[in-house]
Amino acid sequence: MSYRLHLPLDFETATEALAWFDEAQSSGLIPADVDLFHPDALDAAQHNFTARDLIVRRKRDRIASLAVRAGRVVRRGR
Repeated sequence: MSYRLHLPLDFETATEALAWFDEAQSSGLIPADVDLFHPDALDAAQHNFTARDLIVRRKRDRIASLAVRAGRVVRRGR
């Protein structure tokens, strides 16, 4: 059995969210094998995530094109 931590944090911009994530990861609070991703259609359907939600997931669990660092720091709403 695994546990998930849901930690909703609000940032004015995706850039601020990424800066917070990088700081937390560099300090060891977030594991090195995770990254920040945009939600996919399944996330939207199951959890009501929108384009303004960013998700922390293990890198091996998501396709690289959904990663925030893939060049789409900010996406338009649906």
